[in-house]
Amino acid sequence: MRLLTDSLAAYLDSLSLISVFGFLVFAVMLFLLGTFTYVVVGAGFVRYADVLAGAIPIADAIMLVIVAVVSLFSVSFLATAVTLIVKMRRSMDDIQFTKLLVKFPRYVLRLMLAWGLIGVVTFLIGLVFNAVGLPGFLTALAMLVLWAFFIFLPQSMILHDKEFVDALKDSASYCVKKPLGVIVYYVITIAMLAMLLVIDVGLGQTTIFWLPVLVDTLLLFLFVIPYLEVLKANLYLTRYRLLLSGLK
Repeated sequence: MRLLTDSLAAYLDSLSLISVFGFLVFAVMLFLLGTFTYVVVGAGFVRYADVLAGAIPIADAIMLVIVAVVSLFSVSFLATAVTLIVKMRRSMDDIQFTKLLVKFPRYVLRLMLAWGLIGVVTFLIGLVFNAVGLPGFLTALAMLVLWAFFIFLPQSMILHDKEFVDALKDSASYCVKKPLGVIVYYVITIAMLAMLLVIDVGLGQTTIFWLPVLVDTLLLFLFVIPYLEVLKANLYLTRYRLLLSGLK
């Protein structure tokens, strides 16, 4: 499909930039291996039960906050850069791109704060679900539906220069009016995570216990996340004729 190949081309064009910040996030994620978190397909997760039970050491909690802030900044920088690159490729408007580039630091900070706020809110929602005993699969399903409304938040904030509330409304509107774009994003995401899971299981057969985590984390932050950001930007830019030509 054209949309997927265009996204891959844009990803390869920005590979040098992706590598720098992808490696930064990759290095930070390695610190999670010795904390109270657990790592699946390269990403670190916090156990809600440990939080509710107060079983998290203060030192680990401080480390988690530091890791979260650094990772959030790196991913926000990467998402902003990749989104602008896709915009330039599609519009071929160097003047407009220059104007956007001047606002680059503001976009990064705005996106970092937005994702941070959303992360805190969804974490608290997860704590509530866990506290009331909601089954894990229902919690995961609820989070999947909830996050669908946030998917295109970075693209709205960066490409349309919108503030958080307006960008959130725009992203939610896209989700409701153009569900096909959300489905495409989720399908590609699930396929990539399944690939990481296969690699994790395969490498888990070796005697090197840290190898699956190392490889999956590297792939996640150097390929999966950057490519998905490119894909989202392309989906967002075809919103008014969603995939009628882009998926041919």
